[in-house]
Amino acid sequence: MADRERRRHERIKIDKTVTIRDGVAEHRGRVLDISSSGAAVSMNKSDLHLEDDQNLELELEEIGVLSGNVVRALDDGFAMSFDLDDESEDRLISEITGYRTGSFTE
Repeated sequence: MADRERRRHERIKIDKTVTIRDGVAEHRGRVLDISSSGAAVSMNKSDLHLEDDQNLELELEEIGVLSGNVVRALDDGFAMSFDLDDESEDRLISEITGYRTGSFTE
């Protein structure tokens, strides 16, 4: 089954600057796509050593801070899943829906 078919939440393609916090330092990257369950982030891999299940925080302007865990390495970054309660997930869905309709821009 393809990844797209297994996903529970629609991913929205975006290109937004993000601050990545690993508990020790801050790093810069770009969010490539986002859903209410996670995101794909592009960054210079030499900036941050990543491990599966590593806890990170992403800070996106207009959305705020999203916490979660690394689920896999990508050629130019990583994918992570978010740890959100129902209320936070609903708010994120509203925010990324706004991006898709053009009200969330950089």
